[in-house]
Amino acid sequence: MNWSYVFKHWGTTILITPIILSTYMGFENQEVFNDMWLFPWILIGGIVLSLPTLIVYILLFYLLNRYEISVKRVKSILISLTIMGIFTTCYILSKTWSLGIVLSYGVIAVVSGMLFRLKKR
Repeated sequence: MNWSYVFKHWGTTILITPIILSTYMGFENQEVFNDMWLFPWILIGGIVLSLPTLIVYILLFYLLNRYEISVKRVKSILISLTIMGIFTTCYILSKTWSLGIVLSYGVIAVVSGMLFRLKKR
């Protein structure tokens, strides 16, 4: 399995979601470009807060790679872990699940997880 998948999936989720969140918050106020200053802060926060999930993700990827489980199962396990990490992080931070944040990160995590190849040709 391709180790670059781990970082492509994580990086895409972390980079694209702040853009969507900033845009979504801007559309809510009808001032898209006024809220784009939030992008770097959401990006930095996303990187820092996703590190525990990334560590578990890497360990799980290593184990699944070692036992040669099918690509479809590995992808679904890793995407599920990412979604659980998003829910857990949001819940720990605010004791609630902020629908906009969870949906933004969750949708991008699922799409990017399915988009990239896990196995080299």
